Formats: sequence, structure tokens, C-alpha cells
Amino acid sequence: MYSKFSELKIVNLSLPLRALEILSGYLKLLTPFFNWISMWSIFDFLMILCVCIVQLSAKGTVMNTPCPTIDDCCVRNMTNFWKHKTELHCSGIQYIPVVNEIIHVLTIDDSDDIKELSEKSISPYNNLTDIILNNLKNLEHLDSSTFKNLNKLQSLYILRASVLKELPPDIFHGLSKTFLVLRISKANLKAIPDLSDLGTPTAMHIIEFEGNQLDTLPTNGIKTRAEQLLLEYNKISVVENWAFNGSEIAKLSLRGNYLDFLSEHSFDGILNLRTLDLSHSSMKVLPTSGLKSLEVLRIENAPFMTVIPSVYLFGNLKEAYLTYSFHCCSFQFPAKHDYSSYEFHKEDSQTPSECVQTKQNYDFQVVSNDFIENGYIDYANDSEEEFFNEPAVTNRTQDIICGNITPPNMESDVKCWPQPNALNPCEDIMGFYWLRVCVWLVGIAALLANVVVLLVVFRKKFNYSVPRFLMSNLAFADFCTAIYLLLLAYEDLVSSEKYFNYAYTWQNGVGCKIGGFLTVFSSQLSVFALCLLTLERWYSIRRALYTNKMTFASTVRIMAFGWVYSIVMATMPLLGISSYSTTSICLPMDTARASGMCYVFTLLTFAAAAFLLMLFCYVQIYMSLSYETRHAAKGEASVARKISVLIGTNFACTAPVIFFGFTALLGYPLIDVTKSKILLVFFYPINSCANPFLYTILTASFRREAFSTVTK
Repeated sequence: MYSKFSELKIVNLSLPLRALEILSGYLKLLTPFFNWISMWSIFDFLMILCVCIVQLSAKGTVMNTPCPTIDDCCVRNMTNFWKHKTELHCSGIQYIPVVNEIIHVLTIDDSDDIKELSEKSISPYNNLTDIILNNLKNLEHLDSSTFKNLNKLQSLYILRASVLKELPPDIFHGLSKTFLVLRISKANLKAIPDLSDLGTPTAMHIIEFEGNQLDTLPTNGIKTRAEQLLLEYNKISVVENWAFNGSEIAKLSLRGNYLDFLSEHSFDGILNLRTLDLSHSSMKVLPTSGLKSLEVLRIENAPFMTVIPSVYLFGNLKEAYLTYSFHCCSFQFPAKHDYSSYEFHKEDSQTPSECVQTKQNYDFQVVSNDFIENGYIDYANDSEEEFFNEPAVTNRTQDIICGNITPPNMESDVKCWPQPNALNPCEDIMGFYWLRVCVWLVGIAALLANVVVLLVVFRKKFNYSVPRFLMSNLAFADFCTAIYLLLLAYEDLVSSEKYFNYAYTWQNGVGCKIGGFLTVFSSQLSVFALCLLTLERWYSIRRALYTNKMTFASTVRIMAFGWVYSIVMATMPLLGISSYSTTSICLPMDTARASGMCYVFTLLTFAAAAFLLMLFCYVQIYMSLSYETRHAAKGEASVARKISVLIGTNFACTAPVIFFGFTALLGYPLIDVTKSKILLVFFYPINSCANPFLYTILTASFRREAFSTVTK
């Protein structure tokens, strides 16, 4: 025995040293985990074990046995952890067969022959807990007693019943007390049946009428108790006063309807409403009556919603998902948004109280907002307390001592999306005082300088040369940029410190569209004119011995194409390809859709290609000159150097925009939004101010013509 133990010991010691080192390394990595486990008590271990078991039971994998086929139906056993159910699954049947099994789940798919369901057709299966009717194309009638004797029914799914227009008023009368899920989706219902029998005594988990033909929610039209009531993607355009009177609903969704009018008291009468979704609608005004307990508000993609109510009208709002970022500014700056509501709330908070006590808590019971996923979910072990008693709305606590109320914090702590940024600010368009001053200076200087150039150039309107013609086009393009800058600067001045109150009117108004059109048109025309100026100079120097230089007629034709191109590119955002309304500076930066991304990519590519062409031409111009000519003070070299300064300035202003624009478009932004705005509204337009000085005003020939114009 001893010898065997010695042999075993020797064998163990003979293990490779490298393997022991690797094992030791893994054990060291796990040491913190082992130390953490060692601190557990037996109570901690049992609690974690129970949580794991509950999660596995609720979300465990369904185990299905092989399914023998009987008359286009099959019976199979479904096991979900320790739960066992038997399903009858039929497809393409003419009637519901009777099988000698205790059936818990009845699923009928893809039937064109079932037109009616009655108590007689369902009664053989009085142990049903779940019914799924999917794609019954000709189902048009259900008897009021169809589900009468199903005392164990927990869920009913009617999906894609395209000719089912109505349900009997009392069809849900007498359903089991454990009935938790009702989903009637993509049917053709014109009205919601009576739901008053649902949710008593046990509240429903979900009631869904998605994708039907509902158009109006009348007064007292819905009365039920449910964790979620989903009326999404119908044709609801009107919600009358007290439409949900007497209901207790945690989450109400009217997403994707034709909502254009909500009555002042549409949501009055709802108890414990915690989440409201009005996204994808045409509504203009949100009534706040009945929304005191609301915690989560969703109004995404509601383009006609211009003003959001004051945050003080909600009371318990925690999160908001809105259409425009400036709506979030309303919650961030409540005093600037609605000063009267701010003052009223402030005075109301400071009103003396006659009672004397230390603390007063206001508690609300609400339902949870867990969402049911598509498909079958077992709610057999769920209780009403699970979602009606937790979590509760955040308690509102005030100190009330000797008739004095400690004022609560007047600032809003609502989390809101989309969040404001430098391109969609809350207070000022420019954001910085120095930037505001610089934009005014650049705009005025560019306006005056380009007006002077145009006046002098057009003095001899019948004596046009190619350079003079191209120079006038460049001056006009830069003049348009100056108009854009001054429009932007004026709006910034008018809306100073409270821009979000003007944001919708400005960004969706005529002024922003004109400004956006001018800046895109001018930038494209300016680049086009500079390209032709470069090509004309390159052609003149490289082909100096040839007589067939660029003619005025050919230049006009080419420039006419440039005008057409510039006008087309500036018009596209007005036609829905990108948009001028997505930012406060009215630039087409909407890349959410593929068309907008392609549009921005085209602008950047054109600008980059133009500057590469100019760089190539000027390198060739410089290299074509002899050493003596390169160092001469006069002649073609002097002209080339002056135009090179012009192009270099233009390139220095535009290259950062092109580079950082491409990186952002590819999903790798290298600078933040604030720096991007500085590039776009300050550095980029500088060339519009520099062009007339560098190319025209500072030249000797222009000074002579200007002097001649003034003296005449």
C-alpha cells in the first residue's frame, strides 16, 4: 500500500513544470472571486439560488417533444423547467378537431376556412390556458360565449384576422380570474369591445389592439385595469374627454396613430398612469390634465408638436423622449420656458401651512413597465402585487414645521432626449460671445467688400474678360455667404439666452430655409468659380504660345453649368433630401437616412476634388516656370503667387471642414459638436471675406479702376 502511494506521489511530482505554472496563474486570477464567495452567508447563498431558480422558471427554454400529426394537427408536450403543458397545434384546418388529450395551449395557424368560432368549437378544451389564432384570413365572427367556460384561460392571441371587424360587447364577460394577456393585432376592428370585465379582480398584464382600424376613443370608451394598454398603429385621430375614465393603466401607448387632436381632459380619470407614448403622431398640443403621476413620456417623431407643457404641470416626470432637442431645454430652463408656471409653482411651494408636522410623504402605487415580447409567455405565477405595488413613484417629501414649508428645488431633474448640443443649443445659437462678435464682423466685412467688387466689375459690363467674369461670379457667391452670416447673427441676437423658445419657428421657417439655400448655393458656386479661375490661369501659362485660350463664350457655358449644379444642390434639402431644419445654423447635416448621407457625401467629395484639382494646377504652374522666372518680381509668376495665396486661404478654411466632415460621416468623429460649429460658422466663411481682398481689392489694377469709378 505504501509503495503504491509512493508511486502516485512520484507521478504527481513528475508533472511538467510549465503546466503547474499555468494552473497557478489561473488560480491567482480567480482569487478575488473566491474571496468574494467566502464572505457570503448561508442566507446570501440561498437568496441567490432562489433568484436563479425563479429566472430559469420564467425564461427557461421550452422543451418540445416530437409532434405526431392528426388531421393537420399535432399534439406535443411543452416543458418549461418544472411546468408541463400540452399543445394542440393545427395549420390549414377547416374545423377544430377533438382529441383525447388534456390540452392547455391551442394554436391555429394559416386557415382560410374557419369563418366563425363559437362556444361549441372551443368547449371540448375547457382546460385551455392559452389560445393563439394566427392568420385566420376569413375569420369574421366570434360568438359572445366563445370563451365563456374557459375557467383557466390566461392569454388570448388573435393575430392577422383581416376581416374581423367587431367583437360582441360581452365577449370577455365571465373569463377566468387568471386571464392576463389579450392581444388582437393586425385585425380589422373598428371599435374596442367592452373591457370592463377585464382586470377584475386581477389586473391584466397586457391588452393590445395594434394595427386595427380604430379611429376614435369616445368618452368612457375604455374602462379596465392593466399593466399595459397598447393601441398602436391604428387610425385614431381623436381622443375625447375622459376616454379612459375609471381605468387603472400603468403604460398607455398610442404610438403610430393619426392623432391630431387631444381633448383637454383626454387623460382624466386614469389612475396611476406611469408611461405614456404618443410617438409618430400629428398632435400639436399635449394636455396635461390627468398626468400628475406620469414618470415616462414619449413623443418622438411628432413634427407638429411645437411647444411642450411646463415641467411643473407633470409633477412626477422622470424621463422624456421627445422629437426636438429644444423641447428638452424647456425642462432644463423652466423659468425661461414658462415664467408664469414657474412663478405659480414657486408661490405655491412657499404658501404657509396651518398644520404642524415634521414630514409628509406622498406615496403612489403604480404598475411595473415590463414589456411582453412577441410569442407565448406563461403568467401563471405572476401576482397583482408584482406590478401594482412596486416600484412606487418616487416619494415627494416636504418639511412642514410651524406653518413654514421648506421650498423644494425649483430646478428640473427630468432626464430628456434628444439632448441639446452646440448645433441645437438652449440659450444662444453662437454659444460664445467672441463667436457672436466675429460672425458680425466677418459678415459685414464680406458684404461690403463683395459689394464693392461687384460695383467696380460691372462698371464696364460690355468689356468683359474671362478673369473679370469669373471674378464677378466669385464675388456674388461670397456676397450670398455674407447674407447667410448676417441672417444667422441677427437671429442669434433676437433669441439671445432663450433660443429654445424660438427654435421651432426659426428652424422650420422661411428664414432658415433661405439661409441654408444661400450657404449651400454660395459654397458650391464659389468652389466652381475658383476652379475655373485656376484652370484659366493654368491654361494661360502652360499654353502661353498657343492662341486658342479659353474663350469668353466657353467660360460662360461652363459657368452656367456651375450655376445649375449649385442651384440643384441647394434645392435638394427643400425637397426632402437632407434638411435645413435639423440644426440652428441651417446647414444640411441630416444623415439619418441614406439619401441625406449621400447628399452630404456628394458635397464633401465635390469640395475635396475641386481643391485637389487646384493644387495640381498650381504645382504644375510653378514647376513650368524657369528658375529666373520663379524668382522674378513681375509677370506671370507674380500673378500665380497671388492666386496661390487666394487658393491657399480658401483651402485652409475649407480643408478642416472636409476632413472632419468625412470622418464624422464614416462614424469616427474626431472633434466634438462645439468645435464643429466653430469651424462651420467662423473658419469656413472667412474665405468669403478674404476672397475680394486677396484677389481684387488689393491689386493695383482694381485700385486704378476704383479710383476711376469714384472720380467719375
